[in-house]
Amino acid sequence: MQAMTDANAARSSGCGDSSPFLDELLEQAVGREDVYLAAALHPFAGEDDRERLEPILFATPRLRRQLAAAPYTPGSVLAQLVARTSDSKLRERIARHPATPPETLRELANGDVSEALAEALAGHKSTPAEVLAELKWRGSVSMQKALAGNPALDCDLLAEIATEAPLEVLKEIAKHSNADALLLQDLWSRGGDTYLRAEIAGNGHCPEGLQEAAEKDGAPLVRRLLAANQSVRVERLVRLLGDPLPQVRAAAVRNLLLPAEELDSLIDDPSRQVRRTEARRDGLTESLIERLAQDEDEWVRRWVARNRATPEGVLRQLAEDEVAEVRRAVARNPVCPRDLLFELAKDRDNWVRAGVAFRHDLPEPVLRELAAEEDADILTGIGQNPAVSNEILQKIANHPDKDIRRAVVLNEKAPLEIVRILQDDPYPLNRAIVAGHPALTAAELREMVDDPEPQVRFIAAQTLVRKAPNDVSTKTEHATGNTAE
Repeated sequence: MQAMTDANAARSSGCGDSSPFLDELLEQAVGREDVYLAAALHPFAGEDDRERLEPILFATPRLRRQLAAAPYTPGSVLAQLVARTSDSKLRERIARHPATPPETLRELANGDVSEALAEALAGHKSTPAEVLAELKWRGSVSMQKALAGNPALDCDLLAEIATEAPLEVLKEIAKHSNADALLLQDLWSRGGDTYLRAEIAGNGHCPEGLQEAAEKDGAPLVRRLLAANQSVRVERLVRLLGDPLPQVRAAAVRNLLLPAEELDSLIDDPSRQVRRTEARRDGLTESLIERLAQDEDEWVRRWVARNRATPEGVLRQLAEDEVAEVRRAVARNPVCPRDLLFELAKDRDNWVRAGVAFRHDLPEPVLRELAAEEDADILTGIGQNPAVSNEILQKIANHPDKDIRRAVVLNEKAPLEIVRILQDDPYPLNRAIVAGHPALTAAELREMVDDPEPQVRFIAAQTLVRKAPNDVSTKTEHATGNTAE
């Protein structure tokens, strides 16, 4: 059902009858009592049509439970489900559903609110601020924790909860993005718990005085979260580069506030963790890159090979590395010279050649050579490559391996004549992805609305309703009665 979730993410809030196919699809959903098609169309339907769809959607308790929890369920369906049920378990499910709209959450809060429902509302990212403020949290650690973990909670309520919260809740409050300097100062003064101090040190609102205390803290975790804090001054990060603990030094290296030239002080750091983190940074000096390229740790060399700042000479050196993953990393580097890519396209290891296959800047002869191979990873890379010819794409679209065929479906540049080959693919997931491909016209989508697999029908219907009003070919076909049935 993940494909449904992806399609539903781009859902419109409602299109009325803007699609020339909407009425036809509504009749199909009602006539066939198709739950999945009804769910897909519900957000786009007018009030009268929704009343025709809802008896299908809510026909049985099992269907209602399924819709209350299914990731693909539109918010409009969840809203109507709330209006039609007093089942406490069902309402709790809806309150936890990420697609539940704010107005529906407000309606749930206005009814009979059980402890479990209140907890779900407290943790939901879309619960309105005024609803959060009215929830009863005193005496309930679970409610306090749910509220403290909600990014929408304001600082005043956080501070109020902190007056009686246990340590586990205080830690949640300490890392909340809305906790201000005054609240963090109060939390720091409460005691010596290492984890609480660490969360405060890592908070972007941690005041200067507490940052100074955290820098001198004896607990490595406190210093590590301070080094990762995106509000720390550069001078403090430079000092943290000299910390005796590698975890702290690595966190400071990873912090993008630290100028890359400061990393030269760690050119021979004894920790692999620190050197690996260095190798991933932008703007490294050439001397540091050259040193890291000779590192005994293959992961350090792999990250150097992927780094855009790595000079051509170093890339050529790494392209001869004994470890295939390092050579593949060179092939995946956007600044890898073309002639070096051609050499790597003939590498002895399939995985390296597969890395080349994903490149969008390969000439036709190299693409043809790689397409002639049998390795699944190589063919997958070629199938997803937007630079590949239709002739090669057609060959891969007809491959016996369903996973290799799917590479073509994932290629957004694949033309309609190739995508059509996979429209009737025997593997349902491939068809579900095809239903969302940008090359499909409304005519093809209309055919896929009749697919035997529910997830395919769902995605095809929603894509069709959104796409059809802007599809010139569809308007012409529909006007002449030449729709694909």
